Amino acid sequence: MIDERQAVRRLVAVCPDFAPHWLQYLDSSEGKPSGEYNDMSALAEWVVNRVAAGILECMPELFFEVESLLVGASTDVRSVIVIGLLEDIQNMSKDLRVDPDIALSFLGLESRKEWFFLIRHVQRDWPGQSDDQG
Repeated sequence: MIDERQAVRRLVAVCPDFAPHWLQYLDSSEGKPSGEYNDMSALAEWVVNRVAAGILECMPELFFEVESLLVGASTDVRSVIVIGLLEDIQNMSKDLRVDPDIALSFLGLESRKEWFFLIRHVQRDWPGQSDDQG
């Protein structure tokens, strides 16, 4: 079974176009580890910006890897992916006023289940969300 760091490495490596953004992110922390959740947040930001701009190359491959990692994942790996990536995609897309379901079409069974779990149990507390939504 892989750990959180290995999961991050696998996701970061999927899309070659992410490399410049990743290097810039690493430079901002002077190459020091800033934690897996922050690493996933950097990937989430890139995903939201790309999908919002209609640049969908690599998204199927990225979310296939997300799905692969979620199947049989440890609690820690699942948390990094769900909270660090999926929830950040939802939050960032909402902050940028783009469709909060921006990545929904790329999700597999496990990631889709987690996506809707976040909507039902986390986003309910967002301003403007009523109890009957999600």
